[in-house]
Amino acid sequence: MIRTLLIANRGEIACRILATCHRLGIRAVVVCSEADTGSLAVRTADEAICIGPAPAGESYLDIDAVLNAARLCGADAVHPGYGFLAENAEFARRVVEAGLVFVGPRPEVIAQMGCKVAARALCQEIGVPVVPGSGAVDDAGLLDWAQRMGYPVMLKASAGGGGKGMRRVGDAQALKTALSSARREAEKAFGSDAVYLERALVQPRHLEVQIVSDHLGHHVHLGVRDCSLQRRHQKVIEECPPSGVSPEILSSLTEAALKLARAVDYTNVGTIEFLVTQTEHFFLEMNTRLQVEHPVTEAVTGLDLVELQLLIAEDRRLPFRQDQIAIRGHAVEARIACEDPGAGFLPATGPVLVWEPAFRARVDTGIDKGSVAGPHYDSMVAKIICWGDDRAAALRRLDWSLGNTVFLGVRHNIDFLRTLMRNPTIQAGKLNTEFVEALSYSAPTVTRHQLLAAAAARLLAQRVEGRVEDEALAAFPICLEFEGQPAVHIKDGQFLVEQETYRVDYWPGTLVVDGRRFPVTVAEYDTVWWVHTPDGTADLLACPRHPVPRSSTAAGHSLRAPMPGKLVEVMVQVGEAVSADQPLLKLEAMKMEHIICAPNDGVVDFLPFAVGEQVDAGANLVGLSQPKSGHTTDL
Repeated sequence: MIRTLLIANRGEIACRILATCHRLGIRAVVVCSEADTGSLAVRTADEAICIGPAPAGESYLDIDAVLNAARLCGADAVHPGYGFLAENAEFARRVVEAGLVFVGPRPEVIAQMGCKVAARALCQEIGVPVVPGSGAVDDAGLLDWAQRMGYPVMLKASAGGGGKGMRRVGDAQALKTALSSARREAEKAFGSDAVYLERALVQPRHLEVQIVSDHLGHHVHLGVRDCSLQRRHQKVIEECPPSGVSPEILSSLTEAALKLARAVDYTNVGTIEFLVTQTEHFFLEMNTRLQVEHPVTEAVTGLDLVELQLLIAEDRRLPFRQDQIAIRGHAVEARIACEDPGAGFLPATGPVLVWEPAFRARVDTGIDKGSVAGPHYDSMVAKIICWGDDRAAALRRLDWSLGNTVFLGVRHNIDFLRTLMRNPTIQAGKLNTEFVEALSYSAPTVTRHQLLAAAAARLLAQRVEGRVEDEALAAFPICLEFEGQPAVHIKDGQFLVEQETYRVDYWPGTLVVDGRRFPVTVAEYDTVWWVHTPDGTADLLACPRHPVPRSSTAAGHSLRAPMPGKLVEVMVQVGEAVSADQPLLKLEAMKMEHIICAPNDGVVDFLPFAVGEQVDAGANLVGLSQPKSGHTTDL
């Protein structure tokens, strides 16, 4: 029996595992990096052990450090969560050799199915169809295979999934460019830089089967999930069961999944993923771990998958048969990530000023008020899961729950997720893996209600802090300006925006505009005012009433680091002539790489940072001088 469990992970999955452990009476210990010592998981665990600096390679991916933590706390078992070491066969082997229980399948199964190339070979052997693909060969071999197969092709990491190391490429030059980046990303995420190629399917659906198997050879599936809504090969919204898929296809998927589970004598919880077209289905990969989207399966089956993992790890048999599994209703999950949809989904960092998730939904999260979203780990910080009697009811509840989740201090994707929820094609269930990527999205403009709420809150703050005497607004004319937004004038007790006058009353939690009452949350950080209303979330930069004019050299021609991150590759040299849109360097933030390109033709004057160095948002990365004018552009 497991009495002390070491959770070798962080964030929302660590908190999710903790919740089940606390319910079962299992002492739960988490490891943490120096960046996570104040995290929600650390504060809610029975014990926390710091195992190294912020970079994952020096902490969460350090097998020796994790095993030493297990020894220190007297753990009986180790749960890897997902990501990091979850599909690392060497880690699982070391855990077992240390006399501990690994909450997952046997190391040799992880090795076999964790290698995508080996898994594909096994599927072909037992008659499960796979997408035509290459082996995990060198770059020359991959280029040769792509030339023979024809473009487009999918470049994938052999040792893991989750979109890390994955690229869709349309020609040989694009493949050459993508290879080094994909290998580097795969190495950082999974400890292996092996990659392979597959033929790219056109607008397939991404369906996956949840399986659970005990040590006595009982293999059961818990239904099928639809994970087709993806951006940059990372799932955004998942649901269970899939809509508009025939019973025949669903039956074919579950039969294929169980055939594969039996072939490898699988134990514990796992997921087998497929790409599905109108007439065919192909094996994609097997994840030998818990999935991010497991809550939708829990919602429709009433089962706790983490509890099942622990039960099987204790060598007990499954408490049900296949014919006892019933799928009730429909569940949908949305992933909340710290990223800026209005700026190409660049990673966002900062302090969490307010975190108030909707109270009628299930929320799995690793943050709370006071947390900090940093650049070192994945941008996903929470998930909202809603259940309904049918799909329409579940989608409606999710939309409402997203709109009533208040998250201030860091830019995030909640408004983008609400846009997806209201898309007619998504509501109709006509999903494919390319749909989200093809959508054009621009961040919603700040509404007048949000502007009025920020202005009223700022005035109230000034009065409370004594900067304004406590007297009637009528005696206090003021002008509040926000960058890129109309000025708000307050005079004679009224608020004036673009020549329209409003009678406004405000106190924390409520905004009243001309007699109409709205819930509102406002938070201030530095010079930024964050506002949440039923319209969505906005951040406004307060400007001085009489701003100092910028010099002509500072205005324009400035493109700097768009987010904090680590410089992982420099593709130019000082003195080199470059052309507009030419890639100059790559930044890594939140486990993804981002290419910085030249805004115009020029010559590289200086490169102030070296590969491996951390840079702040706004830092000058490259100096370019224009050949004709000699003007220097800072990037």
